[in-house]
Amino acid sequence: MWKHIRIEHNDYIIKKISMDGHHKVLLSSFVNMWGEEITSASLYQRCKCFNPLVEGDEETVSQWTLSQIHDKTNAQISIKECENAQVMEINSKLAGVPFTVKFYLKVMTSQEIYDEITLPLLLMVQQLQAQKHLLFDLLKKKDIEITEYKLEGAQLSRRNIETLAFIESHFEKLCTTIKIPDEFPLQPTQLFTQEMQNLYDNVMEKYANCKKLKEAAEQHADAEDSETQSVINDSSPEKKQKKNPKQEESLSETQNQSFFTESQTKIENKIKVSIHEGGRGCCIQKGISIEPANCILTVSSPNKTTEVMNIKRKKKKD
Repeated sequence: MWKHIRIEHNDYIIKKISMDGHHKVLLSSFVNMWGEEITSASLYQRCKCFNPLVEGDEETVSQWTLSQIHDKTNAQISIKECENAQVMEINSKLAGVPFTVKFYLKVMTSQEIYDEITLPLLLMVQQLQAQKHLLFDLLKKKDIEITEYKLEGAQLSRRNIETLAFIESHFEKLCTTIKIPDEFPLQPTQLFTQEMQNLYDNVMEKYANCKKLKEAAEQHADAEDSETQSVINDSSPEKKQKKNPKQEESLSETQNQSFFTESQTKIENKIKVSIHEGGRGCCIQKGISIEPANCILTVSSPNKTTEVMNIKRKKKKD
């Protein structure tokens, strides 16, 4: 939260931000803005450098030091202007012992000024506009309510509080006649009253929440897109072929086995050999001579059948 501070007859607003051991000190005159980012460890070492007798927990000492920025009762703050920086010196007392620390505030970038000053002011104007329209709607409803009361016979007991019906265009015209005070503050920070500070904090809190919700929605949408793309990729023929090679191999083996069984049955039904003891056997269907055998020839595989048939043909030629 920005706080108004007066340093050597000059008005500023000052702010400190702390998060996860990182701290930022900001100082602004609404014309320029200076700041320094520092970790708890670095700030503790700086405190030890200026105050060798200080002992304590790193985070505790750092937080106490930062609290002195807003302590108008015990702390005295002075600023020394240097090239491209402002040296802010804080003199206070820690357990009755003098305590000194310095912050080296550099000129902030235009983007940082926009984030901390310009954007919040624009959001405040937008919020005030929204509040104005809410009030307009409320006044119009009140006029309708009063009209109904009058139609029902109600009468106003005091004429001096009677008002005309609210007309937005008349109100806008009346606002244009309001003049800016002749004694306008020379330092704009004087206009940053407590009421304005509260409005600043309110709009920035809303903006932060809105930003978080937007980021969460974008992350959710990205996750859904990734999931959808993954499903599409998994359902593609190429993906299926790569993903289930064993299933296809198993299916191919099953088909081959079925084909072999069917072929074997046909061959066994067709190939029979007549047995003649001491004579030559003859294949009834093919007419291929083979050596005498003591049993019926049974083919166990297509490859074997081929070999046997080849041998038989060779023997017949002999």
